[in-house]
Amino acid sequence: MTKSVRYQKGQLYPEHSAWFVRYRERRRQQDGSIKNERRSKRLGSMQDYPTKSEIEPVRIAFMQKVNSGQVTADECMTLLEFVEAVYLPWAQTELRASTHKGYREIWENHMSGRVGQIRVREFRTVHASRMLRAIAGEHNLRKSSLQHIKSVLSGIFTHAKNEGAFDGANPVQGALIPNSARESGEEYAYNLAQILRILNVLPLLPQAVVATASLAGLREGELRGLEWPDYTVEQLSVNRSAWREFVNKPKTRASRQPVPVIPKLATILDAYRASMHHPSTGVMFHHGNGERMDMDKLAQRVIRPAVQAIGLQWYGWHGFRRGIASNLYALGANEKTVQRILRHAHPHVTKERYIKAFDAAVIEAMGRLQATVEVLESVSSNRPAGADKAHAKLLIENRGEMAEWLKAAVC
Repeated sequence: MTKSVRYQKGQLYPEHSAWFVRYRERRRQQDGSIKNERRSKRLGSMQDYPTKSEIEPVRIAFMQKVNSGQVTADECMTLLEFVEAVYLPWAQTELRASTHKGYREIWENHMSGRVGQIRVREFRTVHASRMLRAIAGEHNLRKSSLQHIKSVLSGIFTHAKNEGAFDGANPVQGALIPNSARESGEEYAYNLAQILRILNVLPLLPQAVVATASLAGLREGELRGLEWPDYTVEQLSVNRSAWREFVNKPKTRASRQPVPVIPKLATILDAYRASMHHPSTGVMFHHGNGERMDMDKLAQRVIRPAVQAIGLQWYGWHGFRRGIASNLYALGANEKTVQRILRHAHPHVTKERYIKAFDAAVIEAMGRLQATVEVLESVSSNRPAGADKAHAKLLIENRGEMAEWLKAAVC
């Protein structure tokens, strides 16, 4: 026998110069169980609705929503309850471990104490705007950091809509980043002359890592994920990305494209491989124990001191990735070619463009990168003072010859 569903009229009552309706609704608990709980909803002020007969249509309309199921159990959760019980467990299962960790830290450090007690269904754009202004005022964050916080909160409400906990337009999308927030600093890219200077002072293992980052454009996690079967003399296959003990596929289809290997990089990788007794399997970059290398520790203990010792600054692993983009751009490659080399998924480029095999333009661009490396190396043996400026002058003076070469936006 089907159990009949009780129709609620709701108990209308005045309080604090306003009209309220009391009713019961089923609410999901943090352990997943459902419990009937008493709820109250403010319907309007007594100034706007002086008599019971005037507020009655409002009560009827609201209780129709309650009885039709439009007000669901999850809608009554606070944002704190929804994020802790629903969103973060989902993120832990569906997203990368590093992404889940970052989202949890953003929630706990910036959002939980500010907007956590607001009910999901009652959250408005003004709440997101006030939160962003408060964060900007207290922490002096850059606009890019605030935009990231906003994106995480927007993603929470996107998931809430998919779970039936929220209906309507995403309230976070219209929130503005405060103009008073700091502008993001200019990101640095190493030029070829600086890359060669860095390579020349590094021991073989860190030299091989830096060469792969700067001459193939791999990300830090992709460097950790490399294994020897991924490498041939002609290309590097990017099959995985590693963060801490977690190993995943690269984050996009475009990121899984192989990268051409120029002879300069092949020479360094072959020498490094020989020093490891020519392995054919296993992790490419490790300390000798076969475990994936901690790139941050390698940079902190070896690469950064070496970079600073030759009068340069350390700009992180992405400085090398931006470097290959800006160096190709300085030599004339078009944006699509460099984008393909970096495997970077710009929004305006379709997936079909990313998943194609290398074409002649990509191979030619990487070949010209190798040619420029050889030119710079040939003149660097008797390197005079101010050679970095000479490098820039070399590119400018030969631009008529190389203007057809490589162009690309810094990534």
